[in-house]
Amino acid sequence: MDIDRVRYFSVFAETGSLVAASEVLHVSQPALSKALRILEKEIGVKLMEPDGRGLRMTAAGKNFHTESSELLGKWFGLQTKLKGQTVATPTRLGSFEVFTTYFLNHLFKYVDLNNLEIHEYGPGKLEQEIATCHVDIGITYLPVPQTGVDFTEVTRIKMGVFGAEQFQEKTFVTLPFVVPLFPAEGTPSKVMGLDGWPDHKFERSINFRVTMMESAMALCRSGKAVAYLPEFVVRLHNENVLPSKRLLEIPSPIPQKDQMQSVFLIKRKGHGETALYRKIAQSLRAL
Repeated sequence: MDIDRVRYFSVFAETGSLVAASEVLHVSQPALSKALRILEKEIGVKLMEPDGRGLRMTAAGKNFHTESSELLGKWFGLQTKLKGQTVATPTRLGSFEVFTTYFLNHLFKYVDLNNLEIHEYGPGKLEQEIATCHVDIGITYLPVPQTGVDFTEVTRIKMGVFGAEQFQEKTFVTLPFVVPLFPAEGTPSKVMGLDGWPDHKFERSINFRVTMMESAMALCRSGKAVAYLPEFVVRLHNENVLPSKRLLEIPSPIPQKDQMQSVFLIKRKGHGETALYRKIAQSLRAL
């Protein structure tokens, strides 16, 4: 039994007319009539009967249409299903917005990723998503111990207080900070701020709290606030804004040696270091 002839009959059954069916199928009426007569011979059942100048389905034809509809759905869905199985699995990279907003263009200089998913989570949640196989590789500088994941320190980045030029001569206690709205939880160090600021050592004046880092950058550009940021983020930011909107480093009480922040790659425990993992590590070391 030819599947195309079954499809022709299904279209005839749904349109109720040879004329309409031939238009939908883009075949001539004689060719359609011939195909349907052959189908009747193949299955040995009368599917249609005269109805005035046209045709209508017999009771057997109605039954055949009902039974064959499911067959057609499965048949024509098979190709789509098989194609879906051959689609390349995307690379799922997880981090928080500090990295994903400015790091991606830098990463693409080292890695050719045409099928990429970016998952943005805070510390703790990121590790959970890697452990449960929802993310493949994570980037963090606030590692949270989690069963089922391994951390590897790949580089150290410089942190600093950055803001508009007008804050250069201000005393630290007068600086209006913008900070993440949600604190980091579960980190083994005493760092409480999601931005990595050592709150247990140095108090600061917090005027703004935001969810998105880009909101913090906007406040800094407008001269409303300063922020504690990775130096590479500010460098990449300054490459893409007008000179008047560039951010400058502001003196802070944190000693130079303590401004260096470790950056970790996260993977599932027991999984080896893939070529992609090593290329991401290389791109981080080049920041």
